[in-house]
Amino acid sequence: MSIDHDLGAELRALPDGEFFTLLAREVTSRESMSSVREALLSLVASGPTLSASIAAAVPAHAVTASIARARIETAARQAIFEHPHLEAADVADVLRSRDSNRRSPASRLRERGDIVGYEIGGRYLYPSFQFDAATAKVRPVVAEINHLLDAKHDPWGVSSWWLSPSGWLPEGQSPADLAAVEGHDEEVRAIARDLLAD
Repeated sequence: MSIDHDLGAELRALPDGEFFTLLAREVTSRESMSSVREALLSLVASGPTLSASIAAAVPAHAVTASIARARIETAARQAIFEHPHLEAADVADVLRSRDSNRRSPASRLRERGDIVGYEIGGRYLYPSFQFDAATAKVRPVVAEINHLLDAKHDPWGVSSWWLSPSGWLPEGQSPADLAAVEGHDEEVRAIARDLLAD
């Protein structure tokens, strides 16, 4: 225990540049870290206070990749919010839930991975296309694809896929547009399978 404490104290005492250089060297040298190496280094490199000494320890392509990823994510999030969303209580209303806790139905569905939901400013928002008000249910193909694409662990990425125009569809149409119309479930499945095949 004292060894860990001493090591922690030594690491905390290092200036940021030296700490990051040590971190980068260790992450690069450990084979067990190979699958996350680039992502970890680019994540640290994207920090708003990246100093010259830290920048020197980061491969240039990792910084470039981090900036490109940040731009894509920002554009994707902006596109997502051009579409209607529901709050948890609205989801309960659409599903005609009798649960006394109005947030519970949406929370359960999100935790199971049936629906996409993401936290913004302490509250969850849910793209409204996922729900069929006429049947008071989550659209079955939406729940199926959300599980397939792992919406529970990547809500922003899956939302972006649902709500962004698809090259498979007429100009401007998204998978969400198809999912909201009866009779297009197989087309939505095909687009999702194509995504997973890439």
